[in-house]
This record gives sequence, C-alpha cells and structure tokens, in this order.
Amino acid sequence: MRSIKSKIIVFSILATLIPSLALGILSFQQNETMINENVTRELRALANYASRELDLWIKEQILTVRELATSKILIEGLSLENQSKKNKLIAQRKSLELYLKSVHKRLDAVLELTVVDVDGKVIASNMETPFPVKLSQNWPQDASTQGEVVAPPQWNADYATAILSIAVPILSVDDFILGALIVTFDLRDIQSNLKDKVKSPPGDVLLLDANGFIMLASDTSIVNPDNPVTLDPAVLKRLRDHPGEYEIFQGPRQEKVAGLAYVSEKPLITIIATRNHQLIYAFWEQQRNFFASLISIIILIVATIAFQMSHAIVVPLRKLIDATERIVKGDLNVELMNTQRNELGQLTQMFNQMTDQLRRDQAAIEQASAAMQQKNALLETLSVTDSLTGLYNRNKLNAIINDQLARYERNKRPFSVLMIDVDHFKTLNDSLGHVAGDEIIAGVAKRISQSIRNVDFAARYGGDEFIIILADTAVNEALKTAERIRAHAANVHCSTINKTLKVTLSIGVIQSEPEDISLTILLSRVDSALYEAKRAGRDQVYSVLPKSAT
Repeated sequence: MRSIKSKIIVFSILATLIPSLALGILSFQQNETMINENVTRELRALANYASRELDLWIKEQILTVRELATSKILIEGLSLENQSKKNKLIAQRKSLELYLKSVHKRLDAVLELTVVDVDGKVIASNMETPFPVKLSQNWPQDASTQGEVVAPPQWNADYATAILSIAVPILSVDDFILGALIVTFDLRDIQSNLKDKVKSPPGDVLLLDANGFIMLASDTSIVNPDNPVTLDPAVLKRLRDHPGEYEIFQGPRQEKVAGLAYVSEKPLITIIATRNHQLIYAFWEQQRNFFASLISIIILIVATIAFQMSHAIVVPLRKLIDATERIVKGDLNVELMNTQRNELGQLTQMFNQMTDQLRRDQAAIEQASAAMQQKNALLETLSVTDSLTGLYNRNKLNAIINDQLARYERNKRPFSVLMIDVDHFKTLNDSLGHVAGDEIIAGVAKRISQSIRNVDFAARYGGDEFIIILADTAVNEALKTAERIRAHAANVHCSTINKTLKVTLSIGVIQSEPEDISLTILLSRVDSALYEAKRAGRDQVYSVLPKSAT
C-alpha cells in the first residue's frame, strides 16, 4: 500500500515538476547567454577604453620627449662631445646634468632622464646611476626611420613600480643624429586614466608585461610592490591567443573572475579587463534561488493534495497490513478501531474477531508451555543432583572437575579438592537402620553446604563419601574449610530415633598440580589423602602439600 501511495504522490509531483523545470531551464539558459553577451560587451568596452587611454598617454610622453630632445642645451652639449673639446667636456656634462635635473623636477611622471651618444654611451643623467636602457642593435638606424624607440615596459624593483622608457634621437642643426634622450616614465601616472569613474562599466583593468607580471591595475590593491603578481601562464596564453574572447579564470586576488585581453604591440603590453564572477551572476543566482523556492512550494502543495487524496484509500489498508505484520511477529495484542461502514469496515471487524480467537489459543498454548517448562526444569535438576542430599551427583561432579582442570591449565590458578568420608558409617547404618543412615547422610550433606562458599561445589561421590571443589583456593585455605566442616558435622540430630548422634569425618585435601591432566588422576590423589586420614585414626584432616611447597 505504501508503494501505491508513493506512486500517486510521485506521479502528481512529476506531472507538475517536469513542465516547470523544462521552462525554467530554458529560461535560465537564455538568461545566462544574455548575461555572457552583456559582460563580454562591457569588458571589451573597458579594455578598449584602457587601450585608447594608454596609446594617448604614450603619444603624449613621446611628444614630451621629442620637445625635450630639441633643447638647445642638449644639442650643443652633444655637439661639443662629438667635437672632443676636452677642456669644455667636464663643464658641459655638468651643465647637461643640471638641465636634466631641473627638467625632472618639473615633470612628475618622469623618473629618469639620460643622454647617450650614438654608441649608447651615457653622457649625462639626472641620476648618479641611471637605469640601464639597452638600445636596439640597429640604433640609430631605427631612430632614423621610426623617430623614437619605445622600450617594452617592465617592473622596476628599485622604484617599486612599472616603468616605460622612450628614446628619441637628438639631431644637430644639419639633421645628423648626435645621440639620444632616454626618458623613463612611471606608469602609475596613467593609472587614474585606465578607467572612467562615471562612464566605464564595472570591473578592473590590468596591465601585464611580456612575462605576465601585473605592472599596473585600475585598483591599486591588486598590485603588490614587494611581490608582483602574475597570472597562470596557461590562462594568459589563452587570453593572448584569443583577444577579445570571454573566459572565466582565477584572478589576481585568487577569486573567480570573467575577463578578456587585448595585446598592444607598441609597446608590448597585455591589457586585461576583469570582473568578479560572483557579482556578474549575483542577480542570476538570485533568480535561480527564487525559481527553486517557487518550484519547492508548488511541489509541496501538489504533494499535500496528493497525500490527502491517497490518505483516505491507503491508510486503512496500511493499518491492516501493520496489524497483520505484528501478528506474524507474535504480537496478538492488536485491536483496530472500526470507524467505517464499508467493505474496509467489514474487513476490520473480521480481523478483530480473528485476533480475539488467536489470543485465546495463545493463552492455552502458553499455559501448557509453562507446565512443560516446569517439568523440564525439574528433570534437569534431577539429572545433576543427588535425590537424597540435594548435592550434585557423580555425573555433574565429573563435568565440574573437567571444567576446573581446563581453567587451571589456562590461568594456572590452583583449586583444592576435599574428599570426605563418614567414619564407621556401615556400623551406624547396620545398628540404626537404613532410614536413620539416610538421615545421617542428608544431615552431613546439609552441614557441608552450609560450610562452603557459593562459588564452591559439593557432590555426593557415592554412599557416605562426598567431594568438595574449592575454586581458586590453595591448600592452606582448603585445610581451614575442611576443619570447619568436620567441626560443624560433629553432632547430627536423627529424628527417626529422636537422638543427636556423634558423627566424625575423615577428610583428604589436595591442591591441583600440573600433572593432574585428568579427573582420574585428581580423584586418585585425593582418595589417597583420604586413606591417609583414615589410617591415621579417622576424625581428622589430612592434606597433601603441593610440590612447590616441599
């Protein structure tokens, strides 16, 4: 019945869920595609804006360097250098250095200004040790054709920033190349222009050098001056190989970002526009969660209605099945409430009548079983006890001794055995009669039981002989128990003749030894000890000390 009810509920849920999920998935796929297109368009706009600003900034710096390269001081200084008028060289170089230092103070974005000759030899600089800028092998031919040489930007650890060096030839009055003016700029000057605070779409702009290190970013917290950050080489290669294509990767802050790249050839700079992936899909995920919640509510409503519809059919049958299962497991205390007047009500009534009959039959069976168990318990007791004394019989004694020997072999903890014989019992039995003799045997057995512990075992060995097993007991303690038994059994009242008789016992005591590998050997040793007690005059205890004590 549970399967029927489950099928009704599952069918109702699926009938509602499948169309809703199909429409929802289609809608979300279209929405995701639209989001990706919008983000790609915005990232391209952001990267293009940064690329344009970078180009304009570089052009401005080239114009600045060109203007400085036309300075009369630089032209005359290099002209004098080439004419090798040694008496004026030192003064002219100092003049150049002072000029370069004064220019450096007026230009915030400039880090170094260096003048070199046509061979690349440093003539003057505003720095004592200028940053080494290698001119191309084709210098000054490149300068003749290009007009300026822009070195690839790179990270400079001394300045803890990214730098860009521009070399512009210094021409004489006759348009001969006298040397070059190399100006090194701080790329941080363009940082504020990488992104328009008002018009630019959200995201970050990164400028990477040829090795993939992040030199500059629109967000200053991304660049670490002490430890420049780099992107995964595989990711960077894909971005460079597919410029303008949208990709998701791990950003410089170790967060998941969406981004694309453009590569500027002159100078070689990779411009990457990124945007936090979580922020991109925040609204989409909000809609997804809302849709999931709406579907869950619809499923809950449909499941509730289906449950109510199936409840009226399945629940009565479920109760009958559960009650039947309880009867199968042996629980007959089952009574079903009958509140219906249909076929299920009739079935419930007949079920209750059946369980009443089963309970009556079970009561009769349990009564017969209890009587049988009592008889079996009595038979079991009789099978291990002596009928006259109530002590264990010979068969049970053998089992006890074998168990004690096995324990002794395992744990080496000794036990003691007492063999007791009633002195001159045959004379008492013959003179007083067998009934009185049996009463003497029973009286001695009673006193033996009263003199030992609950963990000890007492058995009638045969006739007037008894054996006691003292568990976990050495021979010294066993002697004390034997003396207590002998003293306790000294007077036995015989009701048959209405007299208290003087009864003496001979007791042999031994302790278990390693050579006691069978009950025959053990009983033989204790029997020998009993014989010694009788030979010594009876009414006494004789013990055999363990070999370890002798």
